[in-house]
Amino acid sequence: MIKALIVDDDASNRDYLRSLLAVHPEVTVIGEAGTITDAQELITLQAPDLLFLDVEMPGGSGFDLLLRLGNWPYEVIFCTGFQRYAIQAIRFSALDYLLKPVQPDELDAAMQRYGERHPSLDRKVAQEQFLENIRQADEQHMKLTLTTGDRTYFVPPAELSHCTADDNYTELHTLDGRRFVSARTLKDYEDMLLPLGFLRVHRSTLVNKAQITHLDDGHVVLKNQARLEVSRRKREEVLRALAS
Repeated sequence: MIKALIVDDDASNRDYLRSLLAVHPEVTVIGEAGTITDAQELITLQAPDLLFLDVEMPGGSGFDLLLRLGNWPYEVIFCTGFQRYAIQAIRFSALDYLLKPVQPDELDAAMQRYGERHPSLDRKVAQEQFLENIRQADEQHMKLTLTTGDRTYFVPPAELSHCTADDNYTELHTLDGRRFVSARTLKDYEDMLLPLGFLRVHRSTLVNKAQITHLDDGHVVLKNQARLEVSRRKREEVLRALAS
């Protein structure tokens, strides 16, 4: 049984999420809270396995709650309206979130990801990096949380040379030659990295603009000598971006 707590200042949102969770027999909602103070008390009393946490609430955000806690021995799924900086911090930290209004299929996918989490992952280290990310005043200073097996790495976006699609996975390549495989799509990384100086040069390739030296015969050439194909559809867009 998965013991879940719902934290949201809006009672109707809590009722709605509880109704969606009712079709998940493996989940039991053991409590609800409308403020982060009540949530902190409830967490201490109930020891949940899973916390559904609203980000923006009067009197303190979901981020404020986690800053108070410092670390937490349970999984967190954020439930939030679209607020760019908050979503970036969550995505960069490889934590899960649901956009409001929560859709049943998206909740199903989140529960599946919860069930597939790696049992040996050092969550305390990852949580510390998440807290560091939300303290940053600028997205440029956030670090991506990337996992390989049971090991976790924290990589500044500027240290990536490019990302390539591999079905529903993404390969991330660093300037020092490391390669990470992420169970996120290239579109997910495009949403994260385009505002930070990355270019989609092909349907399967995302490139760090700062690493491009020149265009050559339908390819961008990077400082590390990598040659990456530019699709015909993207060529004018790439030329404009490199000229700006």
